[in-house]
Amino acid sequence: MLIPRLHPGECQVWWARPLTGAGPDAALLDPIERGRAESYRRDADRARFTVAAGLLRLVAGAHLGVEPRAVEINRACPDCDRPHGRPTLPADGWECSISHSGDRVAVAIGRTGPLGVDVEEVSDHPDLAPMVLGPGESGDLVTYWVRKEAVLKATGEGLRVGLTEILVSPPDAVPALVRAHRADLPARTTLRTLSPGDGYRACLAALDTPGLAVTELQAG
Repeated sequence: MLIPRLHPGECQVWWARPLTGAGPDAALLDPIERGRAESYRRDADRARFTVAAGLLRLVAGAHLGVEPRAVEINRACPDCDRPHGRPTLPADGWECSISHSGDRVAVAIGRTGPLGVDVEEVSDHPDLAPMVLGPGESGDLVTYWVRKEAVLKATGEGLRVGLTEILVSPPDAVPALVRAHRADLPARTTLRTLSPGDGYRACLAALDTPGLAVTELQAG
């Protein structure tokens, strides 16, 4: 797999299909990751986690000049210290984020500010609208969802902040953070719409990287 170099302000988003295509196997994972993979009851969930974790190791190892199995990826949760938090890399100036849904895995890595990537399979979620849409927001629920999730993954706050507490631009407009629970965030946040393929929506968020350049690549 050819992995192009990254320069400051650049991010790569790597796509994989864990259910229908070949991908990294569990041999690349560390013992903690293998234990987490084995804890999933459904084969599909196990495959998504395994491919995402292995792909992050392959790409990060290539960029950092480290064997994939030796990359020290920290997933400690800030609330309970269990290894299910956002992944961080052992090198200053390098950021990463992962997401998976259906038959899509996204791994983002960049020489940027903090990153957040989110992908979701398109389906009807009318019951989720009150948990996603804020005042004045209407339209494609999944597009709002991925834009907001990407922002909160970049900040590291995740589920600790409700999606209705932030407002983003409409689905047919250039993605942008309009209002947030923190006054400093809109000016610091850059959003990019991604191309995960038919039946999916995806978005990338980066903090403190106004000139963000994104390249999407297929793993395999």
